[in-house]
Amino acid sequence: MHRTRSVTLTISLAAALMVALAPSRNAASQTTEPRVVEVVVRRFAFEPATIEAVEGERLRVLVRSADGPHGVEIKAFKVKKAVPRAKPGDAPITIEFVATRAGEFPILCSEYCGNGHEDMKGTLVVKAKAKGGQ
Repeated sequence: MHRTRSVTLTISLAAALMVALAPSRNAASQTTEPRVVEVVVRRFAFEPATIEAVEGERLRVLVRSADGPHGVEIKAFKVKKAVPRAKPGDAPITIEFVATRAGEFPILCSEYCGNGHEDMKGTLVVKAKAKGGQ
């Protein structure tokens, strides 16, 4: 009888320890990875020209230049990164931010890239988060 109690206590302690050390599902849902969007910049365009997101969404934008130096700027979200001329094997430039409010926001080239630079524009479209699961 003493051995049975000891085994039961050991199993109970092990189960309690597993529950205590297991990551909570709620915590896992709060630490979602950002959505990755790949963008190529070239004279005088962003490809894709439009990035869509949902209000509150975390984005990781991976940017490569197809020709010379450029920049990516989204003033509404305080994003501004230089994008140097890419060489084979170079990693893309990583830009991370949260689309904190709904609306349409211009994406601009922040590095002069030649005649036509001022026409190099894209758009970030952030849709309002659905209220009440609708």
